[in-house]
Amino acid sequence: MPRKGENIYKRKDNRWEGRYITSYNAAGRAVYKSVYGKSYTEVKLKMKSHVEPDKVKPVGISLVSWAEEYLKSQEDRLKIGTYKIYERYIKKYIKPYFGSMALRKLNREILQSFVCSLSTLAPSTVKGIFSFMRKALKQANREQHVALIWIDIELPKVKRNEVEVFTREEQKCIENALNIEENPNDIGILICLYAGLRIGEVCGLKWKDIDFKSGDMYINRTVQRVTIDGKSVLRELPPKSETSRRKIPIPPCLLAKLQTVRKLRQSSYVLHTDCHLMDTRTFQYHYKNILERAGVRYANAHTLRHTFSVRALELGFDVKTLSEILGHADATITLRTYAHSLDEHKRNSMAKFTQIEQ
Repeated sequence: MPRKGENIYKRKDNRWEGRYITSYNAAGRAVYKSVYGKSYTEVKLKMKSHVEPDKVKPVGISLVSWAEEYLKSQEDRLKIGTYKIYERYIKKYIKPYFGSMALRKLNREILQSFVCSLSTLAPSTVKGIFSFMRKALKQANREQHVALIWIDIELPKVKRNEVEVFTREEQKCIENALNIEENPNDIGILICLYAGLRIGEVCGLKWKDIDFKSGDMYINRTVQRVTIDGKSVLRELPPKSETSRRKIPIPPCLLAKLQTVRKLRQSSYVLHTDCHLMDTRTFQYHYKNILERAGVRYANAHTLRHTFSVRALELGFDVKTLSEILGHADATITLRTYAHSLDEHKRNSMAKFTQIEQ
């Protein structure tokens, strides 16, 4: 939930919640209570009547304990997948490095050394770990436990590789290898190629999300594997972000294929196995078999989404429209991801000036 002010949040039920510290336990961990109201101002006034400005701060709480406590306080605000990722960051990287070190002893030099110790990991993973720590430290700073020690920390640069796409010839071979009447799950490949859905979004797509009259497709959920109690389980979750919850106009060629598959399917999901929700792993396995059948080189399943995006640019889509169809947070992400393809698009557009000379 978005935060406004000091530890005051707007909940999903449209109420506002303010959390304040009442005391600290023997381990030095903060004990919280909440107040609720219909507006931010109402909650802030309630907070003032409860919070003691000169409250004694703990001196013995460890950095790891603080990180664990902070994560626990965010549990109802995070998606289960994100929560599990942060939980793994603490267990696998933060706890082994910092051990029982007190939060108050953390400084910029120690934090920078920690970041440097992660040099064997992918830069994007290092940034993810640091991003979580920064959030926890910002909360610690608001409660006057640490200074602004996360400022000016040097992070590894993320090298952005050029996205991989299928050529027009390869795409044609893939489509020729599909047979939706023999295997209706083949429609999942076409949905990715002609609507740009993510794998989890395709697996979570239900027939009720498709309006055959208007020709629109609504993305309302995603399917993801998460680790719970040491076991990997399949979960139906909300979309990746608010912008990922979107409406996509369906191309006529894809709409006709969907209508054919609808007549063959009785389940609520567009893709399924034995009348159950299709696992993302099963989709990827099926996708790999399609590539082998088509005689096309292997590229990960996300290449289907990239191929859709590049084809769209080749057809003259403007970046803003494409960004909304893909469910990106803003057009900047689309520009950054498909910069090379945009260069080609710009080159072809500029070449049209030769028509003036004729």
